[in-house]
Amino acid sequence: MSYTIVVRGESVYAGLVFPKVRPSFKVSNSELIEFLKDRLRERAADSTEPADSGRPMYTVYVRTPTGTYNALVCFEYAEPGAAQVGDVLVRVPRGVFARFVPNGDYHDPVEDVWAQVDDATASAEITRAYREEIEIWHGSESVELFISITA
Repeated sequence: MSYTIVVRGESVYAGLVFPKVRPSFKVSNSELIEFLKDRLRERAADSTEPADSGRPMYTVYVRTPTGTYNALVCFEYAEPGAAQVGDVLVRVPRGVFARFVPNGDYHDPVEDVWAQVDDATASAEITRAYREEIEIWHGSESVELFISITA
């Protein structure tokens, strides 16, 4: 298991929602998440904005008042007005996160990072804050996972 503690600044994300999920590799690898990613890729390819192609894609897990999460498959924006009309917007405040990257223990990179989170939580190396959790996709095989932690 390998992770680093980082402070991420405030960010604005906009995209498409998969409601009432529990963050895990099973959700990240689900057919619905893949469908939403494909829709965003298609929309970015059709966009007249050259900045849309090649940008990292995000899945931001946002905790709801009932304790479930909504998964927002999205892009990051410098300001809310730059997002597509009709997209769901989320502002993630500045916070402390544990950053996980695949270490090769699993063939699937997203299963790899989520397994590391489970191990770090079970061994009490990190204490999850259960706020926003962020996957960053830099292509189909490169993922980073940021888990909100208590400082």
